[in-house]
Amino acid sequence: MAQAAESLIEDIYDAVTFPERWGGILERLCALTDATHGFLFTTAPHHDSRATALWARHNITDRQLSDYTTHFRHRDVWANAAAARGLLSRCEVRRGEELVSDAVLRRSAFFNELLRDHGMGRLCALALSDGGELAPVQPVLSLYRSADASPFPDETVRLLQGCAPHLQRAMRLRVRLWARQDGREEDVLWSGRMIDRLPMGVALLDAAGRILCLNRAGQAMVDARDGLQLRQGRLQAEQGAEARRLAHALEAAVSAGARTAAARRGEAADLRVSRPSGRAPYLLTVLPLSPEAAGPFGDAGGGGGDGARIRGGLHRRPGRRGAGAGRAAGRTVRPDAGGGRPGR
Repeated sequence: MAQAAESLIEDIYDAVTFPERWGGILERLCALTDATHGFLFTTAPHHDSRATALWARHNITDRQLSDYTTHFRHRDVWANAAAARGLLSRCEVRRGEELVSDAVLRRSAFFNELLRDHGMGRLCALALSDGGELAPVQPVLSLYRSADASPFPDETVRLLQGCAPHLQRAMRLRVRLWARQDGREEDVLWSGRMIDRLPMGVALLDAAGRILCLNRAGQAMVDARDGLQLRQGRLQAEQGAEARRLAHALEAAVSAGARTAAARRGEAADLRVSRPSGRAPYLLTVLPLSPEAAGPFGDAGGGGGDGARIRGGLHRRPGRRGAGAGRAAGRTVRPDAGGGRPGR
């Protein structure tokens, strides 16, 4: 499970820029823990668009989700018991049996009218509140099994505890990058310090395709001179064909930044860049950013200055040997895969 958990952590950071992949993270957690359903939701009384943006699910139908949000959100006996004991305000893993007894659960309308017919009755939940930025939304990641199944074992608890800091960090980044207020995208001050702490290599580009910011992990990859280089402020691959593909992907991402969301999704690209050393290739994801997310760009050490506008983003990591382009799609950093942990 340790290797699978390491790969899962990569996917968690991927979800910062590809939030639609949270469902896949839940699916993988379910497969690792023999859970049948997964649900990432918020428990704060005030439910706004920022909180909704954090929700994700696996094997939970549209109807079940609608019933929960409309009728059962405030009748969730597990969440209510956790709230009464102050457990939603700190990062902890709890099983359903530790919150309410089976007898109490089976008498509740929450179980009899919502959970039972969908094969849900056992719970292992991770509260992700951090006492800071996530406190207003109180996110919870829940895994479920049938009521007739055995309770979740200690191994599941340890897995969620191990993922907790990464889940918190990814969700904090998500809140910062895609903050919403009154149903509208508000301007986001991009924090260079925040990006610099990411374990993946990240480069932020301006409207001309020049690098505004390159975090520590990315700088370490460039400094290695093993397949990637900076030339006149632009990131380039060293090999001819790969250099052309990367240049095209970056140009397309920058030009797509001002277009519709569908156009931006269409211009996202995943590339492999080989390394002369023979090590596993770099796997790059090029992501165009929306006008709302494109700056202002503030306190990064990589330049740009006040008022610079970000139009595209790029993150990269050393890949696994033999990984194909499809396997590479959308995955985040493996900072330890190519020898050493860059920038740490």
